[in-house]
Amino acid sequence: MRMQNKSSRGFTLIELLVVIAIIAILIALLLPAVQQAREAARRSDCRNKMKQLGLALHNYLETHTVLPPSAVAKGLCSSGVAASNTLNGNGLVLLLPYLDQSALYNQLNFSLAFDDYSPGSAPLPGSGSTHNADLVNRRMVIFNCPSDPGPQGIPVSSSYMLPGGSNEHRTNYDFIVYRLSYNECNLWSTRDPDEKTMFEDGSKCRPRDVTDGMSNTAMMAETRQACCGNGANANWGGRGYTQIGLTLGFGTPNLTVRKSGSYPGGSRDFAPWLGDWNSTGSSHVGGLHVLLGDGSVRFMGDNTDRGIRINLDLITDGNVIGEW
Repeated sequence: MRMQNKSSRGFTLIELLVVIAIIAILIALLLPAVQQAREAARRSDCRNKMKQLGLALHNYLETHTVLPPSAVAKGLCSSGVAASNTLNGNGLVLLLPYLDQSALYNQLNFSLAFDDYSPGSAPLPGSGSTHNADLVNRRMVIFNCPSDPGPQGIPVSSSYMLPGGSNEHRTNYDFIVYRLSYNECNLWSTRDPDEKTMFEDGSKCRPRDVTDGMSNTAMMAETRQACCGNGANANWGGRGYTQIGLTLGFGTPNLTVRKSGSYPGGSRDFAPWLGDWNSTGSSHVGGLHVLLGDGSVRFMGDNTDRGIRINLDLITDGNVIGEW
């Protein structure tokens, strides 16, 4: 009986190309879903960090009976009362013991400056010293949103530098302040209602001061590390020239355009950088997180009405906040 050999048939080139095309289509369909899931996890982590900061602020309040100032003895004081020594400290440093960072906090020397910027007459103790600079010149995960790719560092200049000229590490979360207080010191207690926020240089805000209600007033907001086309937002350890904090009512969230007569056409787009200092923003699609005075965190859309944003900034304006 004759046996017939049957050879197995392989894929033709066309069949192989079809299989490859199908796999490519499946990957193209799945990849956005995977990326969205990862961003959702990062966004949730970012929100949780703001909640931790809110808890730290309330623990500080329970210990000291007041909320911390956004800045400690900053150097630029065109009006108001300057401190006896310029320290340029960021109020975020005062929260370290409530963020499981007591060991780092206890190493800091609060008799030395945290930033070299000092155009005023008050002495700058430890100018050129690297003690505090070495301690705060590090990335602090609690102050960084995982959705934000950076850059971490702030380019060194005379206006934005730590003692010793060290590079600085930015924070994605900062206090809500009055923008025009950038060159004023210790004037928080005498602010008009249409200017008064929870935080400022030397502020000592208590819940009773927030007559609009803690749940109707913002304590912190997000910003991008990629900032700014003009000036700079803060590093977590110190305060420089324009590094005073954030103002929701200043400009549209995530605005990358800065208007100025010095630019051709009157404006310039600095994307992906935010256009101006004191600007809010994030790497999330469509908006940013806001920490309210009661410790809750809400997501604010980029198109939120400016009037609502201004009302959230202020603590005693008496205006009713609409839906957002």
